[in-house]
Amino acid sequence: MQTLLRTRANELAWETGFMERERVLTGSSFVVGLISAWQADPQVSLAGMSQAIGNAGTPISRQRVEQRFDARAVIFLRAMVEASLQVVVKGTPVDTGILARFTRVELTDSSIITLPNVLHTVWRGSGGFGEQASTAAVKVSVRWNVRDGQLDTLSLSDGITHDRQVAAHQNPVVAGSLHIKDLGYFKLDDFEKIGQQGAYWLTRYKIGTSVLDEQGHEIDLETWLPQKVGQRLDIPVHLGKQKQLPCRLVAERLPPASVQQRHERIQEIARQNQSVPSQRALILAQWTIYLTNVPDTLLNTEEVFILGRYRWQIELLFKLWKSDLQIDTWNTTNPYRILCEFYGKLLAAIVTHWFLLLGCWHNPHRSLRQAMPTIQGLAWQWANSLAQLPLLEHMLRSLCRALSHCQMDRSQRFPRHFQLLESEFA
Repeated sequence: MQTLLRTRANELAWETGFMERERVLTGSSFVVGLISAWQADPQVSLAGMSQAIGNAGTPISRQRVEQRFDARAVIFLRAMVEASLQVVVKGTPVDTGILARFTRVELTDSSIITLPNVLHTVWRGSGGFGEQASTAAVKVSVRWNVRDGQLDTLSLSDGITHDRQVAAHQNPVVAGSLHIKDLGYFKLDDFEKIGQQGAYWLTRYKIGTSVLDEQGHEIDLETWLPQKVGQRLDIPVHLGKQKQLPCRLVAERLPPASVQQRHERIQEIARQNQSVPSQRALILAQWTIYLTNVPDTLLNTEEVFILGRYRWQIELLFKLWKSDLQIDTWNTTNPYRILCEFYGKLLAAIVTHWFLLLGCWHNPHRSLRQAMPTIQGLAWQWANSLAQLPLLEHMLRSLCRALSHCQMDRSQRFPRHFQLLESEFA
């Protein structure tokens, strides 16, 4: 933290032209003050920002803070985001249960941040239709190793960029690792490459993908899948008429209430995109279907479903960033300040994640939702302690003690996900 937020911050401030006279405003005070201010209160006023920057080491008026939100500040804060991604921070890895069977368990997903159209030359959006349509948008893509909590890859790209083109998807994989991906990353060639590198993949079925039996005959999923609610199927298949990629197909017939919820979600997405719901999608919504190359000797049928549902943890991560840290909101029409808020709040999200890894990742019962208010309440304290290592260490120990109590209780009637990951529940 000291190297990045003090030494490196000042270096980048000089390199980007943000800092011209150190006695006026240092890069470290600016970035630490803004991170701590937005971490504590994402809707903080200019007066609150000036107080936070003063707390970080440089007194400054709110009028001067507003003036510093210019093109140089944008370049500086973006450079700080890139520098933060070079810092490797891991928590204590999970060494028991299902996750421990793999060298890494990587969740990959992206989230779109819609920006005002005036920023379309900085980050290009897709335009088009729907409530999220914009000519300016940035895609935040993450590959997250949930064994030790490390943000293995975090990249920014134009909102129009396809998921399969981002670094979080394209970076090499580690042998023995498991990669759980959403449908935006579905490509048989990519799954084949993962297998060739000695790793595993798990994904939902993508409508339109040909499924063949072991004799090479195409399967009619609608009649072939389980017809009784709760019934499951786990068999070897091949994917793609040409590729014929070998894997397992694991499926379960859902109850009517769950099917109805899926139908409503499909219809809502179609409404937002001003399109007609796919009849095939409505029919196949009656089943949960997973595809994986993990052998049944490593994951049984129940464990495939457990890990398939575990992909939602990365959705919860994005929810924390958007709901608690509000990386997608701003109280200004100044395009420079909008970009500064986005980059600054993303930095706040990264620092917050470091605290989560330090303070509670070792606890399988951890609750990131409960931990957020604790971290936000100590934002000004860590910023004030950053310059002096003994004070920073004392603050971090206090944080760890507080976060150790941020955990979920066990439930026998409705086991929580951390319980399901313990092998005895599978």
